[in-house]
Amino acid sequence: MNTLLGPVPDTWTATTLGDTCLVQAGPSGTTYRRADRTPTGTPVITPMDIRDNQIILDNCHTVGPETVCRLSRYTLQPGDIICTRIGETRRHALADEDHTGWIDHTRWLLSAACIFIRPQQAVLPKYLDHYLRHPLIQTWITQRITGAAVPTITAETLRDLPLVLPPRESQHAVADTLEALDKKITAHRKIAQIATEMRDTLTPALLTGAISPGGTTPYD
Repeated sequence: MNTLLGPVPDTWTATTLGDTCLVQAGPSGTTYRRADRTPTGTPVITPMDIRDNQIILDNCHTVGPETVCRLSRYTLQPGDIICTRIGETRRHALADEDHTGWIDHTRWLLSAACIFIRPQQAVLPKYLDHYLRHPLIQTWITQRITGAAVPTITAETLRDLPLVLPPRESQHAVADTLEALDKKITAHRKIAQIATEMRDTLTPALLTGAISPGGTTPYD
């Protein structure tokens, strides 16, 4: 069977995101206002909080209980995928219970600049997370961005995204394999970062003779 990704086994299913997932845009600017923000309260996920395929809440907006109640349809659940919908680049992150920083998940809210995708029973969230990273899928989305001043992708457009689904067991296998590779990549990046910091620390001392490559100073 031919798909956007190329030929796949006939036992797989070719469908669309809208047929297998709830795709919900965040509240409009008139529904969620800057005046709704409070010093503490429920986090509101914005594009700035989505980095490196993770949700990182280090400087997020918060709102009070009344706003949470009014915007209850925009609350997030474990397994939701949060996508940016404004800007040149498309980023997304899986809101997983195991996700670093995941707290009080039933009360996270979506901002106007994001869209959440809530997979239904046929779709494994972790599989969909990796599927959306595929270069051909990213190209499909990028080609459908509209707006010159403010590049935007709409929920309606994302519902038409072609989705290729292997059987559920295969989805688990695919997700587990790619997740293991992600962990290796993260580990190697940390090693590279530590090595870079060590090099930057040692370079001035080595190039001025303050220490020798053997670890001794000229005065030893």
